Amino acid sequence: MADYHSIIAWAVSHLPSTADEARYAIYDQARAALHKRLANDPEISDAELVNEHHRLEVAIYEVEEDLLLREMRRFVREETALSPPSLISKLKEFVRSAGDKFVRLGVF
Repeated sequence: MADYHSIIAWAVSHLPSTADEARYAIYDQARAALHKRLANDPEISDAELVNEHHRLEVAIYEVEEDLLLREMRRFVREETALSPPSLISKLKEFVRSAGDKFVRLGVF
């Protein structure tokens, strides 16, 4: 089947911004398109359907993980000049925010 990671990563990289809502819309469109394409194919077993949906979800998770790592690197570069107590506070805030994003995606 398709290389979902490349397709999703390409679509996200062509967004005018990396706003959560825009990415989530792409993910929802990909889920709907996959379901529509596979659900109407009588030769696809239920197990294959579940497997393809799982592969798509893994690709979405990996794209989100890549974005988070990129954000973390940028954050560290920008914040390294802060004093240690201030940096620790900022890091805690960033980790909470990242965790919230994954919870909204249903990863945790």
